[in-house]
Order: sequence, then C-alpha cells, then structure tokens
Amino acid sequence: MNSVVFDIKRFAVHDGPGIRSSVFLKGCPLNCVWCHNPEGISPEIQLWYFPGQCLRCGDCIKTCPEGALQMDEKHGIVIDRNLCTKCGKCTEICPTGALAFIGRNMTTDEVVEELLEDRIFYEESGGGITLTGGEPLAQSEAALEILNRMKAMGIHTAVETSLQVPRRILEKFLPLVDFFMCDLKILDPDRHTDHVGRDNRLILENIAWLSEQDAEILVRVPVIPGFTDQQENLKGIAVFLSGLNRSLPVELMNFNPLARDKFRVLGRPYEPRQASQPYREKEMKGFRDIFRKQGLEVK
Repeated sequence: MNSVVFDIKRFAVHDGPGIRSSVFLKGCPLNCVWCHNPEGISPEIQLWYFPGQCLRCGDCIKTCPEGALQMDEKHGIVIDRNLCTKCGKCTEICPTGALAFIGRNMTTDEVVEELLEDRIFYEESGGGITLTGGEPLAQSEAALEILNRMKAMGIHTAVETSLQVPRRILEKFLPLVDFFMCDLKILDPDRHTDHVGRDNRLILENIAWLSEQDAEILVRVPVIPGFTDQQENLKGIAVFLSGLNRSLPVELMNFNPLARDKFRVLGRPYEPRQASQPYREKEMKGFRDIFRKQGLEVK
C-alpha cells in the first residue's frame, strides 16, 4: 500500500503523549483559510519554490520544457501551475534546492521502517506514533495499514483528525487508535462552510459518536483572530461539548502566523493577514475560562 507523505517529524512532543514520530499525510477534505499546513490540503505531490534559497541563476527556466517558470524581479521564480507537468527537471538542476517537490510516495514498509528507528524513545517516554496531515483518514487504507502494523508491535498510536469522514471509515480506525485528537473550529454551520469549505454536520455527529465509545479523546480548538475567537463561537462549542455523553478534555490552540509564508509560496491569499502575533497568555486564559465555566477540563 502506498501513501503520499509530506513530512515525518521525529521527536515530536506536541502530537500526543511522550516522544513521538508524526507522519503527515497529504490530502484534506477541508480548506481552512488559516490552515497551518496548507501544503497538506492537496492530495497530490506539489512543486514548491523557496525564494530565500534561490540564487536567481535562471537555469531552471532554461531547463523547463513547458515554459512554466518565469523570473519576477521582486518575488523570484514564478510557477505557472497550469503548465507545470511536474517532470522534475527544474528540481534536478537547482543547485540550492529552492525548487523542490512537497510530498513523496512511500510504501507502508518504508513508513514503518522509518518510524521504528525511534522505537526506543517511544518505549522510554510512553510515546508512539501519530498520523496527521492534511487529514490522515482521507488516505484511510494506507493509514489503517500503518496503524495496524504499529499496533501489532505494541506501539502507542494516535491520529489528529478533523473527523470530516464517513462513519463507516471512522469505525475502522476505532480499534487501532489509542488516542484521538479531534479538531473543532466553528460551531455555526454557515460560518463553518464559509471559512472551512464544508459544513460541520458530519464533524459534530462523529464527535458525539466517539464520545460514546471507549476511546481516549482530546478536542482541539484553534483560536484564530476574526474567525474562531468570538465569544459566541467558543461558548457554543463549550456548550456542545458539555452536553455530550461524557466530558471530553479540550486544548485551545493559540494562533500561529507562521503559515503566512506557506500560503504565499502556494500562491494563495492568507485570510488572517491582519493578525501578526499569537495571543498573549492573559488572553488565552480568558478563552480557557469560557470552557471551564461549562465544567470542561482544559489542557
């Protein structure tokens, strides 16, 4: 089984308990305008340009058989993605790696082999492996195969998911996942559609269903200026969670502006462009208090 992976991050400490290795799988059914990993939205391998590494030698332009590359005085190389066939000739000739593919096809054996290099750290720290993305459940068959292999070796497994998946797929993951980290961004379905690209009916249904199962779950709420940070939205999410079959712990994810450059590289507008700094701790405490008032545990 092949999967399209855009990163494997080793020694991760924020993607579940202990020291972990996180596998980032490409492809996501959502399209959040603030996405921290926009390179994971498309399921396809993509050509990226890193201007800080570019010598502006122009060799890639001469090499491209489709004429898909041009030089811009201000921004450096500009890629016409409608013409680019991803032949790779520009990446081969680029002396600094300024042009590179994001994403690679990996077999399950290759993924597992790389993950097992850190097995001793999982065992000593109570850690394990995490599938994230993108949306790891979007590559369900490959993700299930990786989880099955790791679980059979007694390694702790986690997934970070939007839960924008059919129930029949989620049910397959339940026996193979020790720890679910589930994103919940906006409660109002119309605002969710406007800013995330899909309504949230399936997400809410899946969270409610998971709360009835014997699974460890953490609900993650990103706090994004102008999009998710309104008191009405956060209180609505808190009320929804407090009414579930069992109380689920919540983690509020502070805004991180570092994705701005990734959107620029992809040629996409970055919607939270007016926000340049994460929230101060005092502000985050105020957000957390909204959830605590509903009796929820906040990490």
